[in-house]
Amino acid sequence: MRIRKTSIAFVAAVGSLLFTLAASAQLDELKNTTPEQRAKALTEMMTTKLGLTPEQTGKVAELNLTYANKMDPLIKGSAGSLVRMREMKQINQAKEAQLKQILTPQQFEKYLASKEQMRENLAKKVEEKSKGVAQ
Repeated sequence: MRIRKTSIAFVAAVGSLLFTLAASAQLDELKNTTPEQRAKALTEMMTTKLGLTPEQTGKVAELNLTYANKMDPLIKGSAGSLVRMREMKQINQAKEAQLKQILTPQQFEKYLASKEQMRENLAKKVEEKSKGVAQ
């Protein structure tokens, strides 16, 4: 039983590390964008995927810009990737709490599902890159 718990913990730690490395690579790509560009792209995607009303779109655009500005120092900063990821997670949690007040329950569920899909796609990219490096 002890070996199994250790193995599970090891696999979780490796998975977390790979996700952090991939997220760090994404951050490098984002360094060349402005908060306004990131907020606009996210708002456009959310409007399309979630079927936002014009009123919701305005509120979501404002929220996305506010939080893109909060993320900017982390994206462009020099702190370690684990520190940045932890701080970004806290910022995202605050944003999602506000987003939940703007979206309908169905839209929020779609948002969470879309977010999970992006996370899975990122994990696949990391796995593909790690296989390419290992060969």
